[in-house]
Amino acid sequence: MDLRSCVGVLGLLVASAAPAAPAVPAAAPAGVIKSFDAAAAFGARPGVADLSLSPDGKSVAYIVPTKGQGSMLVTLDLADGSKTHAALRASGKPERLGNCHWVSNERLVCIMYGVVKSGLGPLPFTRTVAVNRDGGTLKLLSTRNNEYTRGLQLGGGEVIDWLPDEEGAVLMSRVYLPDDHLGSRMGSDREGLAVDWLDTRSLQIKSMESPSKGVREYLTDGRGTVRIIGR
Repeated sequence: MDLRSCVGVLGLLVASAAPAAPAVPAAAPAGVIKSFDAAAAFGARPGVADLSLSPDGKSVAYIVPTKGQGSMLVTLDLADGSKTHAALRASGKPERLGNCHWVSNERLVCIMYGVVKSGLGPLPFTRTVAVNRDGGTLKLLSTRNNEYTRGLQLGGGEVIDWLPDEEGAVLMSRVYLPDDHLGSRMGSDREGLAVDWLDTRSLQIKSMESPSKGVREYLTDGRGTVRIIGR
């Protein structure tokens, strides 16, 4: 798969119809000593990674390994008798789940990453997505590319403020590339790193800082205002 095809459809690769969480292997019968494979144990992936607690403290989300290099985001209510829900899955070919963070009690924002082959050699990429705790309403939060985009978008942006007073919204630094869609309102010459306010459910966007090629980083005060710009 070429780079443009891969990063362009990444939001569709994470199927919301993920299978149930992997079953926990049964324990060995009492008195039976299982053989220990040190090499297998050394190379084994963690059974649970990136555990996080929802804002109301009633649910957790964590990442579990699946086949090959795949991984899956699982959510679980802490009430007795609750069952796990598979919210998001990455196949590992090439997209993988990095980390996930609650943006409200019902919604999470996740970083996906991978490496793809290109004429320039292996290139790493990231994309940021949002999904409901039950796997619904999957949205790509990174800026989108099309056949008219000039350049390669490897970085999918990052959340720089979780806006605790605005449930479901975040501030993101996002990469913009020129769009040579001549004769259309879709065309744009904006380029560089910008800051956008995003509603992770509706994808409503408000521009907070215009794209600038000379900017490398934005820092906020934790209340939605950009205070520091790194050039």
